[in-house]
Amino acid sequence: MSFTDESGFAESETHRMMRETAREVASGYGDDYWRDVSDGMEPTEFWQDCADAGFLGVTVPEEYGGEGMGISELTTIVEELVAHGSMGAEMLFVVNVVFGAVTLTNHGSETQKEELLEPLVNGDLNFCMALTEPNAGHNAPNLDTFAEEQDDGTFLIDGSKQWISGVDTADEMLLVARTTPKDEVAKRTQGITLFLADPQDENIERRELDVGIPTPENQYELSFDGYEATEDDIIGTRDMGLYQLFDTVNPERLVGAAGAIGVGRNAIERAVEYANDRVVFDEPIGAHQAIQHPLADAYSKVEAAKLLVQKASWLMDETEGTEDMKKTAEVSNMAKLRASEAGHEATDVALQTHGGNGFSRDYMIVEMWKGSRLGTVAPGSSQMMRNHIAEHTLGLPRSY
Repeated sequence: MSFTDESGFAESETHRMMRETAREVASGYGDDYWRDVSDGMEPTEFWQDCADAGFLGVTVPEEYGGEGMGISELTTIVEELVAHGSMGAEMLFVVNVVFGAVTLTNHGSETQKEELLEPLVNGDLNFCMALTEPNAGHNAPNLDTFAEEQDDGTFLIDGSKQWISGVDTADEMLLVARTTPKDEVAKRTQGITLFLADPQDENIERRELDVGIPTPENQYELSFDGYEATEDDIIGTRDMGLYQLFDTVNPERLVGAAGAIGVGRNAIERAVEYANDRVVFDEPIGAHQAIQHPLADAYSKVEAAKLLVQKASWLMDETEGTEDMKKTAEVSNMAKLRASEAGHEATDVALQTHGGNGFSRDYMIVEMWKGSRLGTVAPGSSQMMRNHIAEHTLGLPRSY
């Protein structure tokens, strides 16, 4: 939806066409396909269809093979794909389009853009990001992975990362490492650098983590032991990587939020259909307010959260400058909080509506429920979203 002064809340023709195309792509992949994906099958065909539709390059400038659009279009696509059954598609877009295309577009060198953006847009190159660590978690300035510069100008990187998605299929990795010790920088948020890394390098050891949720990508713990990077591998400005990462983190949260809206819509639609069809004591269960009211509440919350996602996406595309970006971050955190909570509530209500059948994988509701629960933890937990709102919007003292 476009929030321009001219159109108000009217959906633009571009967004309408994108939604229609996303529905067409999603319609080619039913529940059986996504059950297989959650069981370990790579969604190769789906991803190529997204590439062919131009979805992977929606935020990439036209000179690099993209569509030259913005986050509003990206969140529109993701929401519609998930709303029509593409379970976990938001994770694929976060890892490849946000971590890869958005980061490189904003901060990559000309060489990096020329070499990597077109393959990303075409679906020929997969990306991942290594940020979170066992001892840091949400506290990114406290990360231990260190890139020590050598006399020849190269960097030797040692450390560990945890909960890293899609490493096994990735061709390139966005690696976040400290290049200047914390006690040598003016602010703890300085001294961190973004590197382009080879996730298949022999000096990176990976261990798959056993998770109990359906995802289109496997999760890993990584160990870096003398991984070598060069100055040409640096993305953006050395020691200022955390500030540059903000341009990646906010879109990450909004794409995740769009996925939460999509899964909420999908779950409610399935629950309404089931409530109309399921007859107990000679009438549909949907005739009872005990079924109606929770669904009505969940639907209204999803729709309200959707407006916040749209507003934050618009702000991200239209505003520039420090103060504007501060406001964008505030609304993005509110959008992520409300969308992930509303999406999970919708799947929970849908599960309750289905009763015992809701726990059967044949109905997919329990898969949605588990996936939406992840959304309240990552990317960025609900608690951290509330911390940000309290401190930066309400002016309360820092709590962490």
